[in-house]
Amino acid sequence: MNKTIDIMTLNPEQQQALVCMFFAMLPNTDKRYKKRKEYWEILQRRFNKKINTYKNAKDTFDFYFSGNDRVGWSDDRALSRRGKEFQEVFDKYGECEVDIVEKAVDEIIKLYSYDDISFISMKCGFPDTVHAMLNGEKEITIDGVYTLQEELVNEKIVFVTLGGDRGKKEVNWEPGFYGIAHIVKPPYDFGYNGDKKYFKFDIYMDCTFAKTYKREEFLGYRDAFDATYIGPELSRDPSQAISSLDDTKAVAVVRAIIDKQPELKDKMHEIFDDNFMNRVLGAVRVLIPSVAEYGESTEDIFKTYKSEQDAVQENEFIEPVFNTKLETEFEKNRIVFGAPGTGKSYKLKEDSEKLLKVNPKNLERVTFHPDYTYSQFVGTYKPVSEASGDIRYKFVPGPFMRVYVEALRSGRTDSPQPHLLLVEEINRAKVAAVFGDVFQLLDRDKNGVSEYEIQTTEDIRNYLAIELGGAPNKYEKLQLPNNMFIWATMNSADQGVYPMDTAFKRRWHFQYIGIDNSDDKVEHYIIPVGLGDSKKYVYWNELRKSINEILTDECKINEDKILGPYFLSKELLENAVNTTDSENSFIKAFESKLIMYLFEDVMRMKPQMIFKGHANKSGKMIFSEICRAFEEDGEMIFDINLPEAKSNNTEE
Repeated sequence: MNKTIDIMTLNPEQQQALVCMFFAMLPNTDKRYKKRKEYWEILQRRFNKKINTYKNAKDTFDFYFSGNDRVGWSDDRALSRRGKEFQEVFDKYGECEVDIVEKAVDEIIKLYSYDDISFISMKCGFPDTVHAMLNGEKEITIDGVYTLQEELVNEKIVFVTLGGDRGKKEVNWEPGFYGIAHIVKPPYDFGYNGDKKYFKFDIYMDCTFAKTYKREEFLGYRDAFDATYIGPELSRDPSQAISSLDDTKAVAVVRAIIDKQPELKDKMHEIFDDNFMNRVLGAVRVLIPSVAEYGESTEDIFKTYKSEQDAVQENEFIEPVFNTKLETEFEKNRIVFGAPGTGKSYKLKEDSEKLLKVNPKNLERVTFHPDYTYSQFVGTYKPVSEASGDIRYKFVPGPFMRVYVEALRSGRTDSPQPHLLLVEEINRAKVAAVFGDVFQLLDRDKNGVSEYEIQTTEDIRNYLAIELGGAPNKYEKLQLPNNMFIWATMNSADQGVYPMDTAFKRRWHFQYIGIDNSDDKVEHYIIPVGLGDSKKYVYWNELRKSINEILTDECKINEDKILGPYFLSKELLENAVNTTDSENSFIKAFESKLIMYLFEDVMRMKPQMIFKGHANKSGKMIFSEICRAFEEDGEMIFDINLPEAKSNNTEE
């Protein structure tokens, strides 16, 4: 007969079964019987099972203990039907003395009463909630919940998984582990849907991953098994959308993510405390997939696995060439900047034709905007529609990664060619966020190769292996070759621009385009001013310079906000006086582009200083009235009176 029960030899299911069997051994009159709900609540918090589940298990055991004065389930096969763990516990400990079982049960309850269940695991399947996350929203309201109320406290960390029925058309995302959040508003709005048990709580998304990670991607991490909703499932998931997650499983899950996305290590340090991260970065149990012949030792299996991996890694791999010996007069990282209309884009167009004269197709152009992101620039996992109509996730490269791959591919040839990534309006996006760790690569040595390398993500490694050959582990580091050029334009006059920090700017060669650098190329252009009988023709360059003199001398406006020669496009200037229709179109373009720019951007606070001719006539300082005055008085709205020019656009 057992004198003691070693609870550490029991798995969690057997431990729970032993607790239920203990209460079945007691009659209702035993004061220890009253502890059952308290003990079941502790198990409920740990294993996310309903108390009624434990009650039913106890009732099943009742049938086998006649001394408890309860009938229980009148079926001698009910125990085996409930689960093999129940039958095993009864067979082994059913005849033990109650006091011995009680001692073991108290140890189990003590074990699970410790506060080592620090986290929440949650599965989201409502389309509105998931789409809010996928759209980048940070604060998310979670509803449809009725359990773990006491655990949902402020600052509690939540592991977020995307679920949903893939058979429904509104479920257009890939299910899997998606990110980590923390609670910012504990349970509230109880009974919001008419059922008083349901409530809401709010989370803040601290970190989202480059892709959603499926259960099978955690197969190599033994302790991640049964991490609810995340890892491989050995026992059935709870029916509720949230569950507790113990520290050991959480450690394995976070380690798996960092192994797959090393760039998230610093972010995880921000989210979790030092003790937790020390465990994450310490020794974690991993499983190695392999095939074993009968009788092979573990050592033999590992040797076979290693040799197979080495063979795969060497397969069709050609070492990247970063120093291609390419010689050129142009800078590798270059930003051309100046006032609106100075010809920044035109300058880069001319230079790109010289740089890429062998193959003009080695150019990719992108325009930054305030919502532009790192994932758009470098690449990320996205849902992609296949020919069959099915939606699946795959890594979609951004312009940076596409040019990078082509540059490396060209660098392997006998005649490497330059490849150019041209960024228009670079400072209209938050460049530090868009470039991310890529900005570290912009430090180039004397040969034009990145001085420093950065760690790649697993997704990028796989992408580079597919595009360039070899195994993914051959691409653990990223480095710019000297045949990859990154040029950009910048207009500091725009209201929607973002400042660049010094660390970012020092990695570029800046070239300033002066306000009159292309002055000689627009001297012959003639434009109409005014409509109808008041229409006259003047030289565009004379009007531009006259307006600029007012802006700089009288209004004290900086050069980056005054008018460049091509503030109005070359096409617009060339067609300004061709026909009556084109002249009328030019007048409208002049109003919507130039007058609007001066009124809304440059002289927003004191428009009367630039439209002083209109102001002197006691005209209203509103945009519509200024435009009407221009159609009647032409350039006189600026208090400028230019001589009449020839009414054609031929060069004198």
